[in-house]
Amino acid sequence: MTCEDYLSMLETLPVEELAYGAARDHAAQCYDCNRVTRVVAARERNMTLAYAEAYPSASAVTVAERAIVASRRRRVAFYVRAALGAAAVVTLLGAIVTRRVLPTPSRAVVEQETFNLQCLSPQEAAEMLRQKIPHAAGLSISAFPAPQGAWLRVEGSEIEIEAARSILDRFDTPARSQCGVQFILPKR
Repeated sequence: MTCEDYLSMLETLPVEELAYGAARDHAAQCYDCNRVTRVVAARERNMTLAYAEAYPSASAVTVAERAIVASRRRRVAFYVRAALGAAAVVTLLGAIVTRRVLPTPSRAVVEQETFNLQCLSPQEAAEMLRQKIPHAAGLSISAFPAPQGAWLRVEGSEIEIEAARSILDRFDTPARSQCGVQFILPKR
């Protein structure tokens, strides 16, 4: 047996198990391994004596009570986590089901209305409606120029049609637009 073998056995085994066989013969012949064995044995004996005289800071009853309370808390925490997880799953499924069952408000009822433009061109009216109704995803605007004015057809939900009607009533009047302004040229 070599010193390396003996020291690796000393690291992993109790000192009492090295008192037999080849390990004992090696320690008896090798001065360094014998010295290390005596030091390790003295340290083990000191630790055993120190732990034998140590008293716990709390009684066994107190430690048991604390363990029971901790166990109950862990059990309650498990049930709370399980309930929160179930609530999250139900909420997610509810959101998915309502998205599939209920129609979206903007596409629920598609209406169309045709407006006779008095002053605005179809392009100006269409641009104004797109600017004033920015969140109208289902809004469709098509223009029809005519010799005596222009027509504008608007398709969308009832709310979008109402907003378009309000905007065109307000801005497509001679009093509010450029068509009502008359230029007076100075006389020469």
